[in-house]
Amino acid sequence: MQELIGIDEAIARVTPLAGRNVRPERIASGITNINWRIIDEDSGEVFFLKIHGAGTEGFLDRPVAYDAALKVAESGVGPAMLFYDAEAGIEMHEFLHGYRSCGVRDTQDPVIRQNVMTAYKTVHTQHVLSGTKTGFDQLYQHLTHIREMNAALPDDMEAMLAEVTKVQRAVEAAGMDIVACYNDGYISNYMVNDRSDVKMIDWEYAANNDPYWDIAMFCFESAFFKPQEISSVLEMYEGAARPELVARVALYVGVASLTWGCWATYQKHMSSIPFDFGKYADLLFMRARLAMTPDRWNAALSSI
Repeated sequence: MQELIGIDEAIARVTPLAGRNVRPERIASGITNINWRIIDEDSGEVFFLKIHGAGTEGFLDRPVAYDAALKVAESGVGPAMLFYDAEAGIEMHEFLHGYRSCGVRDTQDPVIRQNVMTAYKTVHTQHVLSGTKTGFDQLYQHLTHIREMNAALPDDMEAMLAEVTKVQRAVEAAGMDIVACYNDGYISNYMVNDRSDVKMIDWEYAANNDPYWDIAMFCFESAFFKPQEISSVLEMYEGAARPELVARVALYVGVASLTWGCWATYQKHMSSIPFDFGKYADLLFMRARLAMTPDRWNAALSSI
């Protein structure tokens, strides 16, 4: 496991900060990495610095994430990357002045929601990344790690995985377009300013994937679970909500809930971040069960 370095050592390694009189301030948000605000005491400039979280090399492909960060910055969707040290696990990015993290209430705003969808469409249509990892790949990777460490899983995990197998077969039979995807969608990673402009931060989970996985992650985080709610999001994304895509997104919400529940279980055992990953995993597994309620789930499977 990669050793987590301290903030003073990290600053000393960041060449753009050499010779500067800087002050670090810990940013409490974030459940993957250790995040800092770096303030130049003389010029007033501010930078965002992250130190890769302990154990994250087990499920993140950092070279692909680096590729994604550069590309989305060029597209204006993400902040500029100013420094990267893969060996030490350090990144420094442009600080997004005037932006704040979204909450669920923000994504209920149709203007903000449309701007998130426009950002996704930009990434999906403009970029292909150096690595591919579908939502199913992500789930199975987490499961492998969890089983290797003999961590406890829900008693009904095998039953839920059987439903995932049905979804995977249906999706693969219907076909997937594989494009650059965010693969995260954690609500606080959507950044918004007073004009409702949107940028998206923390691209470390990025990889080529089915673009509707990103739409599902947005719906999952924003509590859009009903077919009509998913339809409204798809209309913003591509102008129409075809029934088979509404079904695909609804099914992906269930699979993504399970995927991130497994992620949280892994983090419970590996992360040094003070966050209740066990409780978060329980919540995510509960969401997966709700998504897999037979009537709606089976209807979606028959529609895809």
